[in-house]
Amino acid sequence: MALSFPRTGGILDEFFSPFFTPGFPDVTREFSRALGPIEGGAGQLATRGMPVDVVEKENAFDVKADIPGVKKEDIKVTVDKDVLRINVEQSQEKKDEGEEEGRKWHRYERSSSFVGRALRMPEAANLDGIKARYENGVLVLDVPKREMKKEEQAKRITVG
Repeated sequence: MALSFPRTGGILDEFFSPFFTPGFPDVTREFSRALGPIEGGAGQLATRGMPVDVVEKENAFDVKADIPGVKKEDIKVTVDKDVLRINVEQSQEKKDEGEEEGRKWHRYERSSSFVGRALRMPEAANLDGIKARYENGVLVLDVPKREMKKEEQAKRITVG
């Protein structure tokens, strides 16, 4: 999310003009940076969600989740009864140190993010046979279908 303050001209611009002169910090850029996610950091995951597609084929269900920019180790796929869960949790630590005009400064930023989806799968899904792969930012789950017993035809019982 980028935040900016448009300059429209007029009396307000004249009032704020000292703040936009060279040598004075760009307040809008710093404010936008403070409110936005850390560049390249885990915070971006939490803001974008996880789009998921489920396609039924003759013998299987294909589940595709778009989660670019994460490591395979951060992805957790679990099954509980008929619910398939895809969770991604990332954490990151960034250290920044420096010295300027005789002052030392240290900055340690820690961020973590979590995004997850839960899908109730149909009765025909064989959740014990799921195969998963992660390629080019897309998690692909192959969920085979189980053989369903054909329902027996209704029997007619004669009343005696």
